[in-house]
Amino acid sequence: MKREIEPDTLKGELRENGFLIVPGLCEGGLMSRIRAVAERESARVRSELGDRDIGIGSAAGYHEIVQRSPGRWDVPISLEEFGLDRHAMPWWPLVAAALGEDAEDTYSGVVSSEPGSPAQFWHSDSPHIDADHRPPHAINVLIALHDIPLEMGPTECAAGSHVLTNHLQNPTLIIEQLIYQHAETTPETLVAGGRLPIPVNCVSPLTVGSALIFDDRLLHRGQANQSQATRHVAYFSYCAKGYTENTHFEAQRSVFE
Repeated sequence: MKREIEPDTLKGELRENGFLIVPGLCEGGLMSRIRAVAERESARVRSELGDRDIGIGSAAGYHEIVQRSPGRWDVPISLEEFGLDRHAMPWWPLVAAALGEDAEDTYSGVVSSEPGSPAQFWHSDSPHIDADHRPPHAINVLIALHDIPLEMGPTECAAGSHVLTNHLQNPTLIIEQLIYQHAETTPETLVAGGRLPIPVNCVSPLTVGSALIFDDRLLHRGQANQSQATRHVAYFSYCAKGYTENTHFEAQRSVFE
């Protein structure tokens, strides 16, 4: 069943859990456009990459493609290439409510997880900027480009971990091990010592056009793809005006050079 965007209600859910799911957010022509452009651009870049060896992580990749984890490929695609108007997107009211009407586009594109790709290590996508907990400074919107059952490895979220990842408040946390995938980082490490309950890990199948929207500081990971098909999700990321701590893309080379 489709869930309507109610900015104040969903903003509260985002604030409390760090993420939310909106079924059927993208429909009809919008869904067709996003999927067609994502498939075309992903195929074009993967063809150009060929059999070149590429490491794991954004610093090891190219401007046009990054391997996030084994078998998990990220191809950036701008809003202009998608042919989309940011203010016409059905998720924009929530982005504006959480980050402000002057929120800025940061990154967009498609992530494809091949059959057999393992689960990612837990990670967040950007750091806290104050020891006191602040409202989100960046938000990710993931759109399922087809039905994603559990065996295809949807994204798993640690509910409430967007608060606990504050390395400025907890000196036992190492920021590089949070925002870059690290084997020893787990939801349990955020509450070492047993003073607080371990965040609940949440994962749900997604239907085509559904959106997973989460605070950039949330601990999350793509699950293993145990199916025989490639899993595709489009992503659209935003930040509060002036925020400069984003670590999403750090490649210094082009696949076309």
